[in-house]
Amino acid sequence: MLRILSRRRLGISVLSYEIFGSNSNSYLGFLATNTTITATFSSSVTTVLKKSEKGNSSTSTVAYLVNSCGLSPESAIVASRKLKLKNPERADSVLAFFREHEFSDTQFSKIVRLRPRILSADPKKTFLPKFEFFYSKGYSKKDLASLIYADTRILYRSLDKNIAPIYNLLKSVLPNELLVYGSKHQRVSLLQNWKSVIANLGLSKDLGFTNIAFLLQNFPEILILKPERFSSIVDKVKDMGFCPKKFTFWFAVCTFSRKDFNRTWNRNCKAYMRFGWSEDDILNAFKRHPNCMAMSENKIEKTMDFLVNKMGWSSKNIVKCPVVLFYSFEKRILPRCSVVQVLLGKGLIKKDISFCGVIQSVESKFLKKYVTKYHEQVPTLLSVYKGNIDVKDE
Repeated sequence: MLRILSRRRLGISVLSYEIFGSNSNSYLGFLATNTTITATFSSSVTTVLKKSEKGNSSTSTVAYLVNSCGLSPESAIVASRKLKLKNPERADSVLAFFREHEFSDTQFSKIVRLRPRILSADPKKTFLPKFEFFYSKGYSKKDLASLIYADTRILYRSLDKNIAPIYNLLKSVLPNELLVYGSKHQRVSLLQNWKSVIANLGLSKDLGFTNIAFLLQNFPEILILKPERFSSIVDKVKDMGFCPKKFTFWFAVCTFSRKDFNRTWNRNCKAYMRFGWSEDDILNAFKRHPNCMAMSENKIEKTMDFLVNKMGWSSKNIVKCPVVLFYSFEKRILPRCSVVQVLLGKGLIKKDISFCGVIQSVESKFLKKYVTKYHEQVPTLLSVYKGNIDVKDE
């Protein structure tokens, strides 16, 4: 259904499992741009056409699918078994219709390969009303071509009984602009599982969480879960003491929904315990930032080792601010801590500074507080921050 939900992840292609379709390759302009076929290709077609005769496929249909629609000879034979092309003029009108609506050769070719019977349809009666519906909702021709390329089933779904009702249902929970614009990947996955999405959104509302756009934008992967599994995970997270009305609840649900969750949880527990965390510490950190249990073991050990053993910061303090583990080690943690090491070595700052503040603060604030402030005492601090000078040289 629509190009939905955007920003990084918002694509609620919830318009339907039944509404949209798959991707395709096509050559709408094949005849227009290729009036002749190379000898090699002709030879290939001739060979395949002979095979098609043995397989009871119409040679004229196969030839049309290859020459006009851009299918490979092999794909054309398969498609021709579902299509009796008695009237090339009708097929030409379909080709012209999709070209007029700006489908690329690649898109049209795949649509024909998946649904060869479209070449027998009356485009004005079968397709135009649906196209006009989406145009009226803000879709451009390019948007709609991408949508149908993603799921060809939309071409044969009922406008009144399927497409319009699902669109209106989604519109009741989302702004129209979010229905039209969204990431293709999310749009397709949400669209193919729209029944689960609707059911899971309903459960979310029942829990008291009303920011539906937040879930669609940030957690489309949990909304497509089977309602039974979604409900089970939600219950588990509630039992851990999370509040459904808070964002951290949904981060936790997302973490639990991972296929390898149990293995990752056990592995990461062992990693944190090597730095002195207890089971209670792990649970407390998880409640503050659930993704701390979805990280790789290597990332945990590398960052914890540096902060605890190199910087001398208490691992127990990291329990209170586990978000620091998520920042890039090379681009953020190491450069900032290098500056802090220099300032500590020169006695310009105290050892009890907030490590959380050092790593979490925006760059402009960090530079002002720890670099430009001490420029006269340590002129090379900026070079240390940029990695041009080793801390040992200061």
